[in-house]
Amino acid sequence: MKKVFVFFLLASSLYGGSERFYDLVVSNALSLQGRYSFPARDGKRFTSDCIGFVRYVYYLSGIDLVEVYGNGRGGVSSLYDGLLKRRFVYTNILPVSKGDLIFFDNTYDVNRNGRWDDPLSHVAIVIDVDKHGTITYIHHSPRKGVGLDYLNLRYPQTYAFRMKDGSLKVINSYLRINRGENLSRENYISSTFFRAFAHIPVKEVE
Repeated sequence: MKKVFVFFLLASSLYGGSERFYDLVVSNALSLQGRYSFPARDGKRFTSDCIGFVRYVYYLSGIDLVEVYGNGRGGVSSLYDGLLKRRFVYTNILPVSKGDLIFFDNTYDVNRNGRWDDPLSHVAIVIDVDKHGTITYIHHSPRKGVGLDYLNLRYPQTYAFRMKDGSLKVINSYLRINRGENLSRENYISSTFFRAFAHIPVKEVE
């Protein structure tokens, strides 16, 4: 019998759920690397941006995130507000689970006023966490399409570690383009823009 996943609406269920579901989220996300757009499914359309990517991945995995923010204004902020209302948002240094969401502020100048005053401008999906706390995440970028990048909140001022063989191991990818703001390079890495994680708890039903 086909397995169906449903998300909980109670914060008390925050750490419950099905490992199979989160594995499916990660698998579906990775299968989309290099894509810039996403086809309609079951009459539903998905925008060619970060929120469209996240919605598409979760939809393929069995959950329509529109159910989270209903008929709101759409976009990253609506998804965040819906998850926050259900107390699924958290601010740990490490994510609860692969497949969790990462929300970022100020990743680009949304209102085009030249200031860094653009909350909830980007969202991504957690793929993995290594022993040093470096989070591999996947997201949609207008420049690169769907691809992998890195975030490490234990070392928020560090772009990369120098390895013994002389190579660099990136732990905080660049997430915003320098538009001549005269800021140091460290201001443009992922940790600078981190706002919160979100975990959507699910249960598996027949």
